[in-house]
Amino acid sequence: MRLACSTASFPQDRLQIAIAKVAWAGFRAVELAVEPGALPSEDEIRGRMRANELELAAVHAGPLPADDRADVEALGAVGRAAALTRALDAAVLVLEAPPGSDLDALARTLTLLDRALGEMPVDLCLVNRAGTPLAAPAALHALWAKRLPRRAGLALDPGQAVLAGWNPLDLDALPALPRHVYLNDAMPDAGTPGRAVPPGEGILDLSGLALALRSRGYAGSVSLVLQNADPWAVEPIAREAYHNASEWFQAE
Repeated sequence: MRLACSTASFPQDRLQIAIAKVAWAGFRAVELAVEPGALPSEDEIRGRMRANELELAAVHAGPLPADDRADVEALGAVGRAAALTRALDAAVLVLEAPPGSDLDALARTLTLLDRALGEMPVDLCLVNRAGTPLAAPAALHALWAKRLPRRAGLALDPGQAVLAGWNPLDLDALPALPRHVYLNDAMPDAGTPGRAVPPGEGILDLSGLALALRSRGYAGSVSLVLQNADPWAVEPIAREAYHNASEWFQAE
């Protein structure tokens, strides 16, 4: 397993500064959180990663178009994000299901994107999110039953699983082994949806998650994404998370 850190962990910084902070925290791989309609310059990002001795683990490009009748530009933006992912020597593009979207339409959209990408070796990984159609394992199974393209995969967000009411350590409940995993935590709150928190500040058994992944042969990236962290302490929190995760996941 390879440890990475998402630039989304540093929401107050420009992408270029966030990349440098990922390296300062000790990580050797970065996940880029981007807006599909406003992608960064490939050459500039490549230079920033090279200067900070970072590899690209994945690109997170937000939600898929809501359905297969979305305008061509919306689908094209996702395609360009996939092309950026591949150009920067990564193979995982993480996408979300928009709230209220239909599973049949999601499957059709993935098929359209698969055809558009042709032989480009980039996986389209849908991430589970509380409050979306892909909140729970049952919905993931229902989507996977629709004969998705081979490049379609799952990105596991453990904190969001907890907030949706299921145990992310139960990997056998999923339709497939994840191709990308997030490192975060969650703190449920009676009577409220709860909230995502930095690793170690919630109820997740992160060492148990690491063991579950290892026992199933997971060899992908584990990407830190900090949410609801003290904005004045994000950098040291990220650095501490790196050292803790190195022990939990026995990774670099």
